[in-house]
Amino acid sequence: MPIKRNAPKESPARHAIILAGGSGTRLWPLSRNLFPKQLLALNGELTLLQQTVRRVLTAFAPQNVWVVTNEEHVFEVRSQLRSLNPVLDAHVLAEPLARNTLPAVLLGLDRIVPLEDKAADESLVAVFPSDHLLEDLEGFRSSLNQAMGLAARGLFVTFGVLPRKPETGYGYIARGKQLEEGGYEVESFIEKPKLEKAVEFLKSGRHYWNSGVFVFRAREFLSAVAAHTPELWSWWSGRGAAALVSGYGALPNLSVDYGIAEKIEDIAVVEARFDWDDLGNWEAIYRLGKKDEAGNVIQGDVLAMDCRDCLLISKGGKLAVVGLRGMIMIQTRDATLTCPLTDVQRVKEVVALLKSQGSQLVESHLTVKRPWGSYSVLEEGQHYKIKRIEVLAGARLSLQMHHHRSEHWVVVSGTALVEIDGVERLLVENQAVDIAKATTHRLANPGKVPLEIIEIQSGPYLEEDDIVRFDDVYGRVKQENS
Repeated sequence: MPIKRNAPKESPARHAIILAGGSGTRLWPLSRNLFPKQLLALNGELTLLQQTVRRVLTAFAPQNVWVVTNEEHVFEVRSQLRSLNPVLDAHVLAEPLARNTLPAVLLGLDRIVPLEDKAADESLVAVFPSDHLLEDLEGFRSSLNQAMGLAARGLFVTFGVLPRKPETGYGYIARGKQLEEGGYEVESFIEKPKLEKAVEFLKSGRHYWNSGVFVFRAREFLSAVAAHTPELWSWWSGRGAAALVSGYGALPNLSVDYGIAEKIEDIAVVEARFDWDDLGNWEAIYRLGKKDEAGNVIQGDVLAMDCRDCLLISKGGKLAVVGLRGMIMIQTRDATLTCPLTDVQRVKEVVALLKSQGSQLVESHLTVKRPWGSYSVLEEGQHYKIKRIEVLAGARLSLQMHHHRSEHWVVVSGTALVEIDGVERLLVENQAVDIAKATTHRLANPGKVPLEIIEIQSGPYLEEDDIVRFDDVYGRVKQENS
């Protein structure tokens, strides 16, 4: 592989793109489609996304950090990042729907390489997953600087992690000869292997786990897109005529690995100088968790008797367990998962089966966060549903109507401003109002404290797509709950 000797005379701008999409099905039932694993605090007080952003901010200016997430998660992501740095609030970009990592990276590059700024092609860009665990900041920055140096010479660079065991759940990178500038040529990328192959890779000393971290110069990356993914290039190069999200749903579902990295020659791997784990399943959460004297990792309201080497988590109610060995038990308010630690890879099969059955358990928790607050399903039956709704101070829901259900609202605490067919009225604690189906209505909180109401829905169809939205301060265009 020829090494390009065209490093710029001046230091180019450095940007970071953090990919915060994905569903994290192997961490069900805590991770759901509407609240995936990167938004969860699995190993401390900060969520995985917050940990990633805080780490990236040690190496990049906040104005050069961009976070790409699914449209469903934009408001929660902004809420989580606001406390880290307020600049990031305007740097969260929304995918209309998931289209894998390559379109997501191009969505971020739209902000880094604007049409009118050709010099931005020289920018160095690092792409990070949002749901991985990295330890040792100094090692992280050292590896990043080495990768940036190689990228400045025109190489596409990835980070490889020395394997600790014959892992079958990760992709691998086979390294070639060492480069003078540091790092190694990439000989090949290998998909998740069978156990026999993973054992060979561990013994070889020349195979790495693929960390999913990439560093490149924008110019070379975009040239590779043009050469190897013409459909994506046509969409990208035509972005001046329409918003980049236009036509997003018709794009091919391509990863950076498959669409670019596996097809180019000038690619190098830098050996990671930090501890890494993708926290991709419950075994990783157990392995990295703080264990008691019996080897158990326990979170939440758990009563464990005569249990050893178990992962026990409760996020809803008392979890009492007796005599377990090498098991996981994850309890939420609406679902419980139990299996041996050795079978955690099969959790994705559970999720697939639930999805095939049309279960809402793969989509959301009983409590669902929204930009205006949250709602929790307390009880539901064939023709009724009861929710607890919390509206943040100063927030308001969309102006909407329902074709198939009527609603009864009771104020539990705070003050509610209710609009029904254009007429507004204030409600305080213990006051109630009825909203007939096909009636336009809106709920707002004009007060300084959160508003809590109980909503009783009744009708033949109670799903969240029975909403016609007429006005929304949050700019949502799809039909969804409030």
